[in-house]
Amino acid sequence: MTDYSTLFSLEGKVVVVTGAGEGIGRDLAIGFAEAGAEVVVCGRRQQKLEEVCTEIEEKSGRRAELFCFDVRDLRTIENLKEFITEQFGRVDVLVNNASFSVRKAAWDVTEAEWDGVFDTGLRGLFFCCQIIGGIMRGQNYGKIINMSSTYAQSVAKDRSVYATMKAGVSHLTEALAVEWAPFGIRVNALAPTTVRTASRAQTHTEEVLKSLLSRIPLGRFAAIEDLIGAAIYLASPASDFVTGQTLFVDGGWTAIG
Repeated sequence: MTDYSTLFSLEGKVVVVTGAGEGIGRDLAIGFAEAGAEVVVCGRRQQKLEEVCTEIEEKSGRRAELFCFDVRDLRTIENLKEFITEQFGRVDVLVNNASFSVRKAAWDVTEAEWDGVFDTGLRGLFFCCQIIGGIMRGQNYGKIINMSSTYAQSVAKDRSVYATMKAGVSHLTEALAVEWAPFGIRVNALAPTTVRTASRAQTHTEEVLKSLLSRIPLGRFAAIEDLIGAAIYLASPASDFVTGQTLFVDGGWTAIG
Protein backbone atom coordinates (compact mmCIF):
# COMPACT_ATOMS: atom_id res chain seq x y z
CA MET A 1 0.00 0.00 0.00
CA THR A 2 1.31 3.44 -0.94
CA ASP A 3 2.39 5.66 1.92
CA TYR A 4 0.99 8.95 0.66
CA SER A 5 2.57 10.88 3.52
CA THR A 6 5.98 10.44 1.86
CA LEU A 7 4.95 11.42 -1.67
CA PHE A 8 6.05 15.03 -1.22
CA SER A 9 9.11 14.31 0.88
CA LEU A 10 12.56 15.29 -0.37
CA GLU A 11 14.29 13.38 2.42
CA GLY A 12 17.74 12.30 1.25
CA LYS A 13 17.45 14.07 -2.11
CA VAL A 14 20.27 16.23 -3.51
CA VAL A 15 18.94 19.44 -5.05
CA VAL A 16 21.01 21.94 -7.06
CA VAL A 17 19.65 25.49 -7.43
CA THR A 18 21.22 28.07 -9.74
CA GLY A 19 20.75 31.77 -9.10
CA ALA A 20 20.31 30.90 -5.42
CA GLY A 21 22.02 33.89 -3.86
CA GLU A 22 18.90 36.02 -3.58
CA GLY A 23 15.26 36.39 -4.59
CA ILE A 24 13.25 33.37 -5.69
CA GLY A 25 16.32 31.11 -5.95
CA ARG A 26 17.30 31.78 -2.35
CA ASP A 27 13.80 31.06 -1.07
CA LEU A 28 13.50 27.89 -3.14
CA ALA A 29 16.81 26.57 -1.81
CA ILE A 30 15.65 27.15 1.77
CA GLY A 31 12.27 25.58 1.02
CA PHE A 32 13.83 22.45 -0.47
CA ALA A 33 16.03 22.06 2.61
CA GLU A 34 13.02 22.35 4.92
CA ALA A 35 11.34 19.62 2.86
CA GLY A 36 14.27 17.32 3.65
CA ALA A 37 16.77 17.89 0.85
CA GLU A 38 20.49 18.50 0.88
CA VAL A 39 21.10 21.58 -1.24
CA VAL A 40 23.84 22.95 -3.48
CA VAL A 41 23.32 26.71 -3.75
CA CYS A 42 24.91 28.17 -6.87
CA GLY A 43 25.47 31.68 -8.14
CA ARG A 44 28.05 34.35 -8.81
CA ARG A 45 28.25 36.05 -5.39
CA GLN A 46 30.17 34.15 -2.73
CA GLN A 47 28.93 36.21 0.23
CA LYS A 48 25.28 35.86 -0.76
CA LEU A 49 25.66 32.10 -1.12
CA GLU A 50 27.36 31.84 2.26
CA GLU A 51 24.41 33.64 3.84
CA VAL A 52 21.96 31.20 2.25
CA CYS A 53 23.97 28.18 3.41
CA THR A 54 24.07 29.54 6.95
CA GLU A 55 20.32 30.12 6.96
CA ILE A 56 19.63 26.61 5.67
CA GLU A 57 21.83 25.00 8.29
CA GLU A 58 20.38 27.11 11.12
CA LYS A 59 16.72 26.71 10.09
CA SER A 60 16.59 23.10 8.99
CA GLY A 61 19.86 21.49 10.02
CA ARG A 62 20.27 20.20 6.47
CA ARG A 63 23.54 20.08 4.61
CA ALA A 64 24.12 23.03 2.29
CA GLU A 65 27.12 23.48 0.01
CA LEU A 66 27.87 26.51 -2.14
CA PHE A 67 29.42 26.73 -5.57
CA CYS A 68 30.30 29.99 -7.30
CA PHE A 69 29.93 29.87 -11.06
CA ASP A 70 28.49 31.66 -14.07
CA VAL A 71 25.98 29.80 -16.25
CA ARG A 72 27.33 31.68 -19.27
CA ASP A 73 30.68 29.88 -18.88
CA LEU A 74 30.49 26.21 -19.87
CA ARG A 75 33.81 25.46 -18.19
CA THR A 76 32.40 26.46 -14.81
CA ILE A 77 29.30 24.30 -15.39
CA GLU A 78 31.65 21.35 -15.95
CA ASN A 79 33.38 22.30 -12.69
CA LEU A 80 30.00 22.28 -10.94
CA LYS A 81 29.36 18.78 -12.26
CA GLU A 82 32.68 17.61 -10.81
CA PHE A 83 31.90 19.30 -7.48
CA ILE A 84 28.50 17.59 -7.22
CA THR A 85 30.01 14.21 -8.05
CA GLU A 86 32.81 14.60 -5.51
CA GLN A 87 30.62 15.97 -2.70
CA PHE A 88 27.45 13.89 -3.12
CA GLY A 89 28.00 11.24 -5.78
CA ARG A 90 24.58 11.99 -7.28
CA VAL A 91 22.03 14.68 -8.02
CA ASP A 92 18.27 14.20 -7.89
CA VAL A 93 16.95 17.64 -8.80
CA LEU A 94 18.31 20.55 -10.82
CA VAL A 95 16.52 23.90 -10.61
CA ASN A 96 17.54 26.30 -13.36
CA ASN A 97 16.67 29.64 -11.80
CA ALA A 98 19.52 31.89 -12.96
CA SER A 99 18.16 34.60 -15.22
CA PHE A 100 18.73 38.12 -16.53
CA SER A 101 15.96 40.56 -17.37
CA VAL A 102 15.60 43.62 -19.57
CA ARG A 103 12.59 45.88 -19.24
CA LYS A 104 12.60 48.44 -22.04
CA ALA A 105 11.00 49.21 -25.39
CA ALA A 106 12.05 46.85 -28.18
CA TRP A 107 13.33 49.88 -30.14
CA ASP A 108 15.90 50.52 -27.43
CA VAL A 109 17.23 47.03 -26.65
CA THR A 110 20.95 46.74 -27.33
CA GLU A 111 22.82 43.72 -28.64
CA ALA A 112 24.56 43.35 -25.28
CA GLU A 113 21.23 43.32 -23.45
CA TRP A 114 19.78 40.75 -25.86
CA ASP A 115 22.83 38.55 -25.40
CA GLY A 116 22.68 38.94 -21.62
CA VAL A 117 19.08 37.73 -21.49
CA PHE A 118 19.57 34.75 -23.79
CA ASP A 119 23.08 33.75 -22.71
CA THR A 120 21.94 33.50 -19.09
CA GLY A 121 18.29 32.46 -19.29
CA LEU A 122 18.31 30.09 -22.27
CA ARG A 123 21.82 29.18 -23.44
CA GLY A 124 23.12 28.80 -19.89
CA LEU A 125 19.99 26.92 -18.86
CA PHE A 126 20.36 24.48 -21.77
CA PHE A 127 23.96 23.63 -20.95
CA CYS A 128 23.18 23.24 -17.25
CA CYS A 129 20.50 20.74 -18.31
CA GLN A 130 22.94 18.96 -20.61
CA ILE A 131 25.96 18.86 -18.31
CA ILE A 132 24.33 18.32 -14.90
CA GLY A 133 21.68 16.15 -16.53
CA GLY A 134 24.54 13.87 -17.55
CA ILE A 135 24.78 12.76 -13.91
CA MET A 136 21.05 11.96 -13.95
CA ARG A 137 21.47 9.98 -17.16
CA GLY A 138 23.98 7.74 -15.41
CA GLN A 139 21.51 7.22 -12.55
CA ASN A 140 18.56 6.65 -14.92
CA TYR A 141 16.57 9.11 -12.80
CA GLY A 142 16.35 12.82 -12.13
CA LYS A 143 14.14 15.91 -12.08
CA ILE A 144 14.90 19.15 -13.90
CA ILE A 145 12.83 22.23 -13.08
CA ASN A 146 13.31 25.20 -15.40
CA MET A 147 12.07 28.56 -14.22
CA SER A 148 9.76 29.98 -16.89
CA SER A 149 7.23 32.79 -16.53
CA THR A 150 3.67 33.80 -17.34
CA TYR A 151 5.33 35.81 -20.11
CA ALA A 152 6.08 32.52 -21.85
CA GLN A 153 2.39 32.57 -22.84
CA SER A 154 1.54 36.28 -22.68
CA VAL A 155 3.06 39.63 -23.52
CA ALA A 156 3.37 43.05 -21.94
CA LYS A 157 4.85 46.40 -22.80
CA ASP A 158 8.66 46.54 -22.63
CA ARG A 159 8.98 42.77 -22.08
CA SER A 160 9.52 41.52 -25.65
CA VAL A 161 13.02 40.10 -25.15
CA TYR A 162 12.31 38.56 -21.75
CA ALA A 163 9.01 37.05 -22.94
CA THR A 164 10.69 35.53 -26.00
CA MET A 165 13.40 33.97 -23.86
CA LYS A 166 10.89 32.50 -21.41
CA ALA A 167 8.79 31.08 -24.26
CA GLY A 168 11.98 29.38 -25.39
CA VAL A 169 12.47 27.95 -21.89
CA SER A 170 9.01 26.36 -21.90
CA HIS A 171 9.43 24.97 -25.42
CA LEU A 172 12.90 23.63 -24.64
CA THR A 173 11.42 21.99 -21.55
CA GLU A 174 8.98 20.03 -23.73
CA ALA A 175 11.71 19.02 -26.18
CA LEU A 176 14.10 17.77 -23.48
CA ALA A 177 11.29 15.94 -21.67
CA VAL A 178 10.53 13.91 -24.78
CA GLU A 179 14.17 13.25 -25.66
CA TRP A 180 15.30 12.34 -22.15
CA ALA A 181 12.31 10.32 -20.94
CA PRO A 182 14.07 7.03 -21.86
CA PHE A 183 16.80 7.99 -19.37
CA GLY A 184 14.35 8.48 -16.51
CA ILE A 185 14.79 12.26 -16.53
CA ARG A 186 11.65 14.32 -15.97
CA VAL A 187 11.85 17.89 -17.26
CA ASN A 188 9.23 20.46 -16.27
CA ALA A 189 8.99 24.23 -15.99
CA LEU A 190 7.57 26.42 -13.25
CA ALA A 191 5.97 29.66 -14.43
CA PRO A 192 5.04 32.21 -11.77
CA THR A 193 3.45 35.57 -12.13
CA THR A 194 4.92 38.40 -10.04
CA VAL A 195 6.25 37.07 -6.73
CA ARG A 196 6.60 39.61 -3.94
CA THR A 197 10.20 39.26 -2.83
CA ALA A 198 12.31 42.03 -1.30
CA SER A 199 14.30 42.50 -4.50
CA ARG A 200 11.18 42.52 -6.67
CA ALA A 201 9.58 45.26 -4.58
CA GLN A 202 12.61 47.45 -5.24
CA THR A 203 12.49 47.04 -9.03
CA HIS A 204 8.77 47.70 -9.62
CA THR A 205 7.03 51.05 -9.24
CA GLU A 206 3.66 51.17 -7.54
CA GLU A 207 2.10 51.97 -10.91
CA VAL A 208 3.59 48.85 -12.47
CA LEU A 209 2.55 46.69 -9.51
CA LYS A 210 -1.02 48.01 -9.73
CA SER A 211 -1.15 47.21 -13.45
CA LEU A 212 0.17 43.69 -12.89
CA LEU A 213 -2.29 43.05 -10.07
CA SER A 214 -5.22 44.05 -12.26
CA ARG A 215 -4.46 41.06 -14.54
CA ILE A 216 -4.61 38.44 -11.77
CA PRO A 217 -8.15 37.04 -11.17
CA LEU A 218 -7.34 35.85 -7.64
CA GLY A 219 -6.57 39.45 -6.75
CA ARG A 220 -3.13 39.09 -5.22
CA PHE A 221 0.47 38.48 -6.17
CA ALA A 222 2.08 35.11 -5.61
CA ALA A 223 3.62 34.53 -2.20
CA ILE A 224 6.90 32.66 -2.18
CA GLU A 225 5.09 29.82 -0.36
CA ASP A 226 2.89 29.36 -3.43
CA LEU A 227 5.95 28.81 -5.57
CA ILE A 228 7.79 26.62 -3.06
CA GLY A 229 4.81 24.27 -2.80
CA ALA A 230 4.69 23.84 -6.56
CA ALA A 231 8.46 23.35 -6.76
CA ILE A 232 8.41 20.67 -4.06
CA TYR A 233 5.68 18.87 -6.02
CA LEU A 234 7.78 18.87 -9.20
CA ALA A 235 10.88 17.77 -7.28
CA SER A 236 9.19 15.00 -5.30
CA PRO A 237 8.01 11.48 -6.15
CA ALA A 238 4.46 12.89 -6.37
CA SER A 239 5.27 14.12 -9.90
CA ASP A 240 7.09 11.06 -11.22
CA PHE A 241 4.55 10.67 -14.05
CA VAL A 242 4.66 14.36 -15.00
CA THR A 243 7.09 15.59 -17.65
CA GLY A 244 7.18 18.20 -20.38
CA GLN A 245 4.79 20.51 -18.56
CA THR A 246 4.88 24.19 -17.67
CA LEU A 247 3.08 24.62 -14.36
CA PHE A 248 1.65 28.13 -14.13
CA VAL A 249 1.51 29.49 -10.59
CA ASP A 250 -0.20 32.70 -11.60
CA GLY A 251 -3.55 33.20 -9.87
CA GLY A 252 -5.34 32.81 -13.21
CA TRP A 253 -3.18 35.28 -15.21
CA THR A 254 -2.83 33.02 -18.27
CA ALA A 255 -6.41 31.72 -18.03
CA ILE A 256 -7.88 35.20 -18.37
CA GLY A 257 -5.93 35.78 -21.60
